[in-house]
Amino acid sequence: MLGFLYERYSGVDFVPASSFRPPHAFREDWRMLDARHGRVLVMDVGSFSPMDTEFIVWDPVTDGLQKLPILEFHPSSWSAALLCATAGCDHLDCRGGPFLVVVVVTDVSGQRRTSAYTYSSEQGAWSEPITVQHHNDCILRLHRALVGNALYFNYELNTRILEYDLGRQELSIINLPSKFHGWHIVFMEAEDGRLGFATIQESKISVWSRESGPDGYAGWAQQRVIELDKLQPVSDCNLPVSPNGWAIAYPPYVVAVADSVSVIFMWTDDGLFTIDLKSNQFKRIGEFISNFGVVPYTSFCTPALSVASMGDEEPRADASGA
Repeated sequence: MLGFLYERYSGVDFVPASSFRPPHAFREDWRMLDARHGRVLVMDVGSFSPMDTEFIVWDPVTDGLQKLPILEFHPSSWSAALLCATAGCDHLDCRGGPFLVVVVVTDVSGQRRTSAYTYSSEQGAWSEPITVQHHNDCILRLHRALVGNALYFNYELNTRILEYDLGRQELSIINLPSKFHGWHIVFMEAEDGRLGFATIQESKISVWSRESGPDGYAGWAQQRVIELDKLQPVSDCNLPVSPNGWAIAYPPYVVAVADSVSVIFMWTDDGLFTIDLKSNQFKRIGEFISNFGVVPYTSFCTPALSVASMGDEEPRADASGA
Protein backbone atom coordinates (compact mmCIF):
# COMPACT_ATOMS: atom_id res chain seq x y z
CA MET A 1 0.00 0.00 0.00
CA LEU A 2 1.67 3.19 -1.19
CA GLY A 3 -0.80 5.48 0.55
CA PHE A 4 -4.41 6.57 0.63
CA LEU A 5 -6.51 9.36 -0.80
CA TYR A 6 -8.28 11.68 1.59
CA GLU A 7 -11.07 13.97 0.48
CA ARG A 8 -11.06 17.51 1.81
CA TYR A 9 -13.52 20.30 1.14
CA SER A 10 -11.31 21.89 -1.53
CA GLY A 11 -9.92 18.79 -3.20
CA VAL A 12 -8.15 15.45 -2.77
CA ASP A 13 -4.90 14.76 -0.89
CA PHE A 14 -2.61 11.78 -1.44
CA VAL A 15 -1.29 10.74 1.98
CA PRO A 16 1.84 8.54 1.65
CA ALA A 17 2.15 5.30 3.64
CA SER A 18 5.63 4.50 2.32
CA SER A 19 8.64 6.29 0.83
CA PHE A 20 6.65 6.92 -2.34
CA ARG A 21 5.58 10.51 -2.99
CA PRO A 22 3.48 11.39 -6.07
CA PRO A 23 4.63 14.36 -8.16
CA HIS A 24 1.42 16.20 -7.23
CA ALA A 25 -0.07 15.06 -3.93
CA PHE A 26 -2.92 17.59 -3.70
CA ARG A 27 -5.49 18.08 -6.46
CA GLU A 28 -7.83 21.00 -6.13
CA ASP A 29 -11.46 20.68 -7.29
CA TRP A 30 -11.32 16.89 -7.41
CA ARG A 31 -13.76 14.51 -5.76
CA MET A 32 -12.41 11.09 -4.93
CA LEU A 33 -14.29 8.03 -6.22
CA ASP A 34 -12.22 4.85 -6.42
CA ALA A 35 -8.69 3.44 -6.66
CA ARG A 36 -7.79 0.03 -7.98
CA HIS A 37 -5.12 -1.74 -10.04
CA GLY A 38 -2.65 1.16 -9.86
CA ARG A 39 -5.03 3.93 -10.94
CA VAL A 40 -7.36 6.42 -9.27
CA LEU A 41 -10.79 7.55 -10.44
CA VAL A 42 -11.88 11.10 -9.59
CA MET A 43 -14.51 13.58 -10.66
CA ASP A 44 -13.62 17.13 -11.66
CA VAL A 45 -15.98 19.30 -9.60
CA GLY A 46 -14.36 22.50 -10.85
CA SER A 47 -16.23 22.04 -14.13
CA PHE A 48 -19.20 20.39 -12.41
CA SER A 49 -22.72 20.95 -13.69
CA PRO A 50 -25.89 19.04 -12.69
CA MET A 51 -26.01 16.96 -15.86
CA ASP A 52 -22.47 16.91 -17.27
CA THR A 53 -19.95 14.95 -15.23
CA GLU A 54 -16.27 14.71 -16.17
CA PHE A 55 -14.35 11.73 -14.85
CA ILE A 56 -10.55 11.56 -14.74
CA VAL A 57 -8.33 8.49 -14.44
CA TRP A 58 -5.07 9.34 -12.67
CA ASP A 59 -1.89 7.32 -12.19
CA PRO A 60 -0.18 8.79 -9.07
CA VAL A 61 3.13 7.05 -9.85
CA THR A 62 3.47 8.54 -13.33
CA ASP A 63 1.21 11.56 -12.79
CA GLY A 64 -0.54 10.61 -16.04
CA LEU A 65 -4.10 11.87 -16.51
CA GLN A 66 -6.79 10.68 -18.87
CA LYS A 67 -10.08 12.55 -19.12
CA LEU A 68 -13.12 10.53 -20.08
CA PRO A 69 -15.91 11.73 -22.38
CA ILE A 70 -18.68 13.59 -20.57
CA LEU A 71 -21.35 11.31 -19.12
CA GLU A 72 -24.74 12.99 -18.86
CA PHE A 73 -26.73 12.02 -15.78
CA HIS A 74 -28.13 13.66 -12.67
CA PRO A 75 -25.64 12.81 -9.91
CA SER A 76 -27.99 12.80 -6.91
CA SER A 77 -27.53 9.11 -6.06
CA TRP A 78 -24.67 7.30 -7.72
CA SER A 79 -21.33 5.55 -7.38
CA ALA A 80 -18.41 4.60 -9.64
CA ALA A 81 -15.67 1.99 -9.86
CA LEU A 82 -12.41 1.62 -11.80
CA LEU A 83 -10.67 -1.60 -12.79
CA CYS A 84 -7.99 -2.98 -15.10
CA ALA A 85 -9.32 -4.54 -18.32
CA THR A 86 -6.16 -6.33 -19.48
CA ALA A 87 -7.02 -9.95 -20.30
CA GLY A 88 -5.22 -12.42 -18.04
CA CYS A 89 -3.69 -9.72 -15.81
CA ASP A 90 -2.91 -10.83 -12.24
CA HIS A 91 -3.10 -7.17 -11.09
CA LEU A 92 0.13 -7.43 -9.13
CA ASP A 93 1.81 -4.69 -11.17
CA CYS A 94 -0.77 -3.00 -13.38
CA ARG A 95 0.87 -0.25 -15.39
CA GLY A 96 -0.91 1.34 -18.32
CA GLY A 97 -3.08 -0.83 -20.50
CA PRO A 98 -6.87 -0.81 -20.96
CA PHE A 99 -9.29 -0.08 -18.15
CA LEU A 100 -13.01 0.06 -17.40
CA VAL A 101 -15.01 2.64 -15.48
CA VAL A 102 -18.46 1.63 -14.24
CA VAL A 103 -20.95 4.28 -13.08
CA VAL A 104 -24.18 3.20 -11.36
CA VAL A 105 -26.98 5.74 -10.96
CA THR A 106 -30.29 5.55 -9.10
CA ASP A 107 -33.19 7.43 -10.67
CA VAL A 108 -34.90 9.04 -7.66
CA SER A 109 -37.90 10.32 -9.62
CA GLY A 110 -40.95 8.08 -9.97
CA GLN A 111 -40.34 4.34 -9.78
CA ARG A 112 -36.85 3.65 -8.49
CA ARG A 113 -34.38 2.01 -10.81
CA THR A 114 -30.59 1.78 -10.91
CA SER A 115 -28.69 1.93 -14.20
CA ALA A 116 -25.08 1.06 -15.00
CA TYR A 117 -22.91 2.77 -17.62
CA THR A 118 -19.53 1.29 -18.61
CA TYR A 119 -16.65 3.17 -20.17
CA SER A 120 -14.04 1.13 -22.05
CA SER A 121 -10.70 2.78 -22.71
CA GLU A 122 -10.25 0.47 -25.70
CA GLN A 123 -13.52 1.64 -27.29
CA GLY A 124 -13.21 5.21 -26.02
CA ALA A 125 -16.93 5.53 -25.33
CA TRP A 126 -19.65 4.92 -22.74
CA SER A 127 -22.00 1.99 -23.22
CA GLU A 128 -25.77 2.17 -23.30
CA PRO A 129 -27.17 1.75 -19.77
CA ILE A 130 -28.46 -1.50 -18.35
CA THR A 131 -31.15 -1.17 -15.67
CA VAL A 132 -32.67 -3.00 -12.72
CA GLN A 133 -35.83 -1.88 -10.90
CA HIS A 134 -36.22 -1.95 -7.12
CA HIS A 135 -38.12 -0.44 -4.22
CA ASN A 136 -37.36 2.84 -2.49
CA ASP A 137 -33.61 3.16 -1.95
CA CYS A 138 -30.58 5.06 -3.28
CA ILE A 139 -27.06 3.95 -4.15
CA LEU A 140 -24.15 5.02 -1.91
CA ARG A 141 -21.20 6.84 -3.50
CA LEU A 142 -18.46 5.08 -1.52
CA HIS A 143 -17.90 1.48 -0.37
CA ARG A 144 -17.85 -0.58 -3.53
CA ALA A 145 -15.95 -3.86 -4.00
CA LEU A 146 -14.63 -6.02 -6.83
CA VAL A 147 -14.89 -9.74 -6.11
CA GLY A 148 -14.14 -12.15 -8.90
CA ASN A 149 -15.81 -10.83 -12.03
CA ALA A 150 -18.48 -8.78 -10.26
CA LEU A 151 -18.73 -5.31 -8.76
CA TYR A 152 -20.79 -4.69 -5.63
CA PHE A 153 -22.34 -1.44 -4.43
CA ASN A 154 -24.30 -0.71 -1.27
CA TYR A 155 -27.62 1.10 -0.92
CA GLU A 156 -28.27 3.82 1.65
CA LEU A 157 -30.79 1.87 3.75
CA ASN A 158 -28.25 -0.94 4.09
CA THR A 159 -30.85 -3.60 3.35
CA ARG A 160 -29.59 -4.67 -0.07
CA ILE A 161 -26.59 -4.79 -2.41
CA LEU A 162 -26.30 -4.11 -6.12
CA GLU A 163 -24.34 -6.76 -8.04
CA TYR A 164 -22.98 -5.97 -11.50
CA ASP A 165 -21.76 -9.10 -13.27
CA LEU A 166 -19.14 -7.80 -15.69
CA GLY A 167 -19.08 -10.96 -17.79
CA ARG A 168 -22.81 -11.29 -18.33
CA GLN A 169 -23.39 -7.52 -18.24
CA GLU A 170 -26.27 -8.00 -15.79
CA LEU A 171 -27.49 -6.14 -12.73
CA SER A 172 -29.16 -7.89 -9.80
CA ILE A 173 -30.26 -7.03 -6.27
CA ILE A 174 -29.02 -9.00 -3.25
CA ASN A 175 -30.94 -8.60 0.00
CA LEU A 176 -29.00 -8.38 3.25
CA PRO A 177 -30.37 -10.34 6.22
CA SER A 178 -32.33 -8.20 8.67
CA LYS A 179 -29.70 -8.64 11.39
CA PHE A 180 -27.31 -6.48 9.34
CA HIS A 181 -29.79 -3.65 8.75
CA GLY A 182 -28.46 -0.44 10.25
CA TRP A 183 -24.89 -1.71 10.55
CA HIS A 184 -22.08 0.36 9.08
CA ILE A 185 -20.38 -2.16 6.80
CA VAL A 186 -17.66 -1.96 4.16
CA PHE A 187 -17.59 -4.60 1.44
CA MET A 188 -14.40 -6.48 0.65
CA GLU A 189 -13.04 -9.69 -0.81
CA ALA A 190 -13.00 -12.24 2.00
CA GLU A 191 -10.12 -14.63 2.60
CA ASP A 192 -11.95 -17.41 0.78
CA GLY A 193 -12.34 -15.25 -2.33
CA ARG A 194 -16.05 -14.65 -1.80
CA LEU A 195 -17.89 -11.40 -1.21
CA GLY A 196 -17.42 -10.25 2.35
CA PHE A 197 -17.67 -7.21 4.56
CA ALA A 198 -16.07 -5.78 7.69
CA THR A 199 -17.88 -4.00 10.48
CA ILE A 200 -17.33 -3.00 14.11
CA GLN A 201 -19.66 -3.77 17.01
CA GLU A 202 -18.92 -3.64 20.72
CA SER A 203 -15.20 -2.91 20.24
CA LYS A 204 -14.77 -5.91 17.94
CA ILE A 205 -14.06 -6.07 14.21
CA SER A 206 -16.18 -8.73 12.52
CA VAL A 207 -15.40 -10.04 9.05
CA TRP A 208 -18.23 -11.87 7.28
CA SER A 209 -18.39 -13.76 3.98
CA ARG A 210 -21.25 -14.78 1.74
CA GLU A 211 -21.77 -18.54 1.87
CA SER A 212 -22.93 -20.75 -0.97
CA GLY A 213 -25.46 -23.55 -0.66
CA PRO A 214 -26.98 -26.27 -2.88
CA ASP A 215 -29.50 -23.82 -4.36
CA GLY A 216 -27.19 -20.82 -4.63
CA TYR A 217 -26.22 -18.49 -1.83
CA ALA A 218 -27.39 -19.66 1.57
CA GLY A 219 -26.55 -16.59 3.65
CA TRP A 220 -23.69 -14.98 5.52
CA ALA A 221 -21.23 -16.50 7.97
CA GLN A 222 -18.89 -14.79 10.39
CA GLN A 223 -15.35 -15.53 9.27
CA ARG A 224 -13.24 -13.72 11.83
CA VAL A 225 -13.52 -11.61 15.00
CA ILE A 226 -10.78 -9.25 16.18
CA GLU A 227 -10.97 -7.62 19.60
CA LEU A 228 -9.68 -4.09 19.27
CA ASP A 229 -8.21 -3.92 22.77
CA LYS A 230 -6.04 -6.97 21.99
CA LEU A 231 -4.43 -5.58 18.85
CA GLN A 232 -0.69 -4.91 18.96
CA PRO A 233 0.26 -1.27 18.32
CA VAL A 234 3.30 -0.45 16.23
CA SER A 235 6.09 1.43 17.98
CA ASP A 236 4.97 4.90 16.90
CA CYS A 237 1.35 4.40 17.94
CA ASN A 238 0.37 6.05 21.22
CA LEU A 239 -3.35 5.61 21.73
CA PRO A 240 -5.38 7.07 24.57
CA VAL A 241 -7.39 4.69 26.70
CA SER A 242 -11.08 5.56 27.00
CA PRO A 243 -12.93 5.37 30.37
CA ASN A 244 -14.36 1.96 29.49
CA GLY A 245 -10.88 0.53 29.04
CA TRP A 246 -10.81 0.33 25.24
CA ALA A 247 -7.57 1.21 23.50
CA ILE A 248 -9.60 2.88 20.74
CA ALA A 249 -11.80 5.92 21.22
CA TYR A 250 -15.53 5.37 20.78
CA PRO A 251 -17.25 5.07 18.32
CA PRO A 252 -15.05 3.36 15.71
CA TYR A 253 -16.14 2.73 12.11
CA VAL A 254 -14.57 0.73 9.33
CA VAL A 255 -14.27 3.22 6.47
CA ALA A 256 -12.19 1.35 3.87
CA VAL A 257 -10.44 -1.93 3.12
CA ALA A 258 -7.31 -2.43 1.01
CA ASP A 259 -8.07 -5.97 -0.16
CA SER A 260 -4.76 -6.72 -1.86
CA VAL A 261 -2.75 -6.08 1.32
CA SER A 262 -5.39 -7.05 3.94
CA VAL A 263 -5.46 -3.66 5.65
CA ILE A 264 -8.56 -2.14 7.24
CA PHE A 265 -8.99 1.61 7.75
CA MET A 266 -10.87 2.56 10.90
CA TRP A 267 -12.06 6.01 11.95
CA THR A 268 -12.48 6.93 15.60
CA ASP A 269 -12.96 10.14 17.58
CA ASP A 270 -9.19 10.21 17.97
CA GLY A 271 -8.28 9.93 14.29
CA LEU A 272 -7.75 7.44 11.50
CA PHE A 273 -6.12 4.05 12.12
CA THR A 274 -5.00 1.12 10.01
CA ILE A 275 -5.28 -2.52 11.08
CA ASP A 276 -3.18 -5.20 9.39
CA LEU A 277 -5.30 -8.35 9.28
CA LYS A 278 -2.22 -10.53 8.76
CA SER A 279 -0.16 -9.27 11.71
CA ASN A 280 -2.98 -7.92 13.92
CA GLN A 281 -1.03 -4.69 14.27
CA PHE A 282 -2.60 -1.27 14.22
CA LYS A 283 -1.30 2.27 14.05
CA ARG A 284 -2.65 5.76 14.10
CA ILE A 285 -2.00 7.54 10.80
CA GLY A 286 -3.45 10.99 11.41
CA GLU A 287 -6.23 13.28 12.52
CA PHE A 288 -8.60 13.20 9.58
CA ILE A 289 -12.05 14.69 10.06
CA SER A 290 -13.60 13.12 6.94
CA ASN A 291 -14.60 9.79 8.43
CA PHE A 292 -15.87 8.31 5.16
CA GLY A 293 -13.66 10.02 2.55
CA VAL A 294 -10.76 7.55 2.48
CA VAL A 295 -9.67 5.40 -0.49
CA PRO A 296 -6.56 3.16 -0.18
CA TYR A 297 -4.06 3.15 -3.04
CA THR A 298 -2.07 -0.01 -3.74
CA SER A 299 0.44 -0.34 -6.57
CA PHE A 300 4.07 -1.12 -7.31
CA CYS A 301 6.78 1.21 -8.54
CA THR A 302 10.54 1.03 -8.98
CA PRO A 303 13.10 3.84 -8.58
CA ALA A 304 13.46 6.21 -11.53
CA LEU A 305 10.42 4.77 -13.28
CA SER A 306 7.78 7.16 -14.48
CA VAL A 307 5.47 7.64 -17.39
CA ALA A 308 5.05 10.85 -19.31
CA SER A 309 1.47 9.96 -20.15
CA MET A 310 -0.90 7.05 -19.71
CA GLY A 311 0.61 4.05 -21.47
CA ASP A 312 3.81 5.85 -22.58
CA GLU A 313 6.68 4.70 -20.35
CA GLU A 314 9.99 6.45 -19.98
CA PRO A 315 12.27 7.13 -16.96
CA ARG A 316 11.59 10.47 -15.32
CA ALA A 317 10.95 10.56 -11.59
CA ASP A 318 12.22 8.79 -8.49
CA ALA A 319 9.68 6.69 -6.61
CA SER A 320 9.83 3.59 -4.50
CA GLY A 321 7.61 1.46 -2.33
CA ALA A 322 5.25 -1.46 -2.56
